[in-house]
Amino acid sequence: MTRKKPLKIAVLATVTDFGGAERVVLSLTEHIKNDEFDLVPIIFTVPSFTDNIFFKHLDRAGKKYYKVYVNNHKIKYLNPLANIFETYRLLKRNKFDLIHTHGYRADVLGIFLARLLGLPVISTCHGFISNDLHLTLYNRLDLFILRFARKIIAVSESIKSSLIKSGIKESSVTLIQNAVNGSYSVEAHTRNRKTKRKYCGMTEDDFVVGYVGRLSEEKGVGHLIEAIALLNKSGIPAKLLIIGEGPQRIELADRVKRANLEEKVFFTGFQDDVECWLSAMDVFTLPSLTEGTPVSLLEAMACGIPVVATAVGGVPQVIDSGKNGVLVSPGNPQDIKEAVQLLYKSEKLRNGLSGEAQKTINSQYNIEEWTRRIESEYLKLEK
Repeated sequence: MTRKKPLKIAVLATVTDFGGAERVVLSLTEHIKNDEFDLVPIIFTVPSFTDNIFFKHLDRAGKKYYKVYVNNHKIKYLNPLANIFETYRLLKRNKFDLIHTHGYRADVLGIFLARLLGLPVISTCHGFISNDLHLTLYNRLDLFILRFARKIIAVSESIKSSLIKSGIKESSVTLIQNAVNGSYSVEAHTRNRKTKRKYCGMTEDDFVVGYVGRLSEEKGVGHLIEAIALLNKSGIPAKLLIIGEGPQRIELADRVKRANLEEKVFFTGFQDDVECWLSAMDVFTLPSLTEGTPVSLLEAMACGIPVVATAVGGVPQVIDSGKNGVLVSPGNPQDIKEAVQLLYKSEKLRNGLSGEAQKTINSQYNIEEWTRRIESEYLKLEK
């Protein structure tokens, strides 16, 4: 039944790049029933990211949104207070019915202000990264504040378990794994494969292994580079396509140079047409040390790219190893090397994994079903 008046929802999130969480927020704004739900993103960002692809997507779609600049004051201790006052003003002025938060900063500010304004709040937990002391402290703060959310969406079974183990009531947590658009065009795939390979100086005969994501320690890209070195030492002429940016970019490039792999590894930097780049790959790899339910993995599977992924986070719930992909141990370049080598030697296996991967996405990670489940959670909170 169509509502007389759309439920007005403030979607709070932090945007510094264009990763999985950002894609999830965009997917929600693009597929939500606009006659029943009015989603308005309130985005915490820094002035240098004003041209981020996230905002360009919102602009092209004609979506209304607000930016709240973080770390914008010379006296850094005033930044949190400034963010609280500005976010409070936006929430109060727009008369929202509900708040949906993504990420620790949004959780802390959104849940606090929701309590202050008497609004229901739902939080999506995309996972926890603990690369240093600061992130560990942020995670603990996030886990504490999440106790006060009315509902928490965990994007993987492992994240749900972590939330419950931290003391959050099981009844407050629901599992809704990420999803992607499963549409696929053979014609577009063939065209993009040729175009992107030519751009990188790669031929149709090259065996191309690919990665899409943030270049940071928890993503394990260094282990993937080592696996490529092992493959080439064993006589398999694999090339590596790395799509993305991040704090490890220079370090990873240095590692490539030290291993004499400059002609084997190509860094594209950030790209906003990831689906086109996926077409250039023979195998997609996800070498992460920690994950939720990674959007890049689902996108590769939707495009029919055979995948090799580490068995971390929600990945084992997506991949049935040997059927729709191959699982390997995290932090183990030899495992990655052997899995890629297996796929290199068997086109039949690659084709089989490809077909089953697309079936998995269409049946279990459908974007429309995912959106309807989140809409249902919104409506439950309204009551």
